[in-house]
Amino acid sequence: MNIIGLGNIGCSIAKQFAKYKQFSIHLVDTENQGGSCFVLPEFNRAEDYENKYTNLPFELEEDLTIILSGDELMCCSVLRILEQYRNLDLHVIYVKPDTKFLTQTQTMIDRTVRGVLQELTRSAKVSSMFLVDLKKVSDIVGKVALKDRELKQYEVIATSYYMKNMFDNIQPVLDKTLDSPTTYSIKTFGIMDLDSGEEKFFYPLDEIREKRYSYYINKAKLDSDVDLSDHIEYQISSKFVENLKVSYAVYENPLEQSSVFIEIKTPHIQS
Repeated sequence: MNIIGLGNIGCSIAKQFAKYKQFSIHLVDTENQGGSCFVLPEFNRAEDYENKYTNLPFELEEDLTIILSGDELMCCSVLRILEQYRNLDLHVIYVKPDTKFLTQTQTMIDRTVRGVLQELTRSAKVSSMFLVDLKKVSDIVGKVALKDRELKQYEVIATSYYMKNMFDNIQPVLDKTLDSPTTYSIKTFGIMDLDSGEEKFFYPLDEIREKRYSYYINKAKLDSDVDLSDHIEYQISSKFVENLKVSYAVYENPLEQSSVFIEIKTPHIQS
């Protein structure tokens, strides 16, 4: 699986995938980020990153996920990158910046690029788009030292995407998942507390149409907890509401901790 980090935040998140051997990581920025990095010319106008685009030198096959943030001028080159690799299975992780700290130009770029990428996803030119709000991720991370906060946020985003792809490619202990309409392609990540059922999302999606829960349970608990099955079934049954499809699967975690990951989906364009 190929990852392209575009811009400073995109590159910072992309670097977190280095611990996972199945990802091939490439970086694109106006400064050399090390590794397989293509350095873009720096422009003062956002439109120049599209109009003066030079094809990236990366020879890629199979699928590609592009990670970017909407507060950087160079994110305007994402449409040309998607066009260059249009024959691949394309995915996007879009990090919505804190709008309180954006200039008028940055606000316009964020709104425009985020909207266009969602339209491309709705039209199936992009297979999926995961929206992430760093303020929501910060709430999930909790209290950490100031110098470590951004790194921890980027780790959580990368881990969630890695887990989502892992669950798509391993055999569950119990599978109660359902096929999703291809139109449910605008998404975000979430986590749920196994005991309380409390959920936290990476982005406040409107008009959610599907939640898919992945229970990642340690082996000892799977082997010995006779109440686990009833607990999961009761927990899942409490999640059903009108116009929402709910499904789940249970996977064995070789580590001690148990976790629950959520993939949240909608066919509707988000603000």
